[in-house]
Amino acid sequence: DVILASKLLKPVPAQPILLARFNSTSTSTSVDAVARVYVKTLMDRVIKQEMQEAMIKKWPPSKVVAINSDHCPFFSAPRRLVNILLNL
Repeated sequence: DVILASKLLKPVPAQPILLARFNSTSTSTSVDAVARVYVKTLMDRVIKQEMQEAMIKKWPPSKVVAINSDHCPFFSAPRRLVNILLNL
């Protein structure tokens, strides 16, 4: 798993993600028409809790679920993540 993660995970600049804006011209094509779920990672040292809360507040999802994992729950807590996704 560690070897796979080291091959797949690469640093990405945070600024484009933080500054992302979505424009829509009608409600039928609005990105807000799609139900979104935010998976909050409680042990995340990349995106701190305060930043996660700010992102949730800035663009509220339909639902927020928390997982006791680091930034990459698909590696650190895959079974818990699958259970969360299956229960949505």
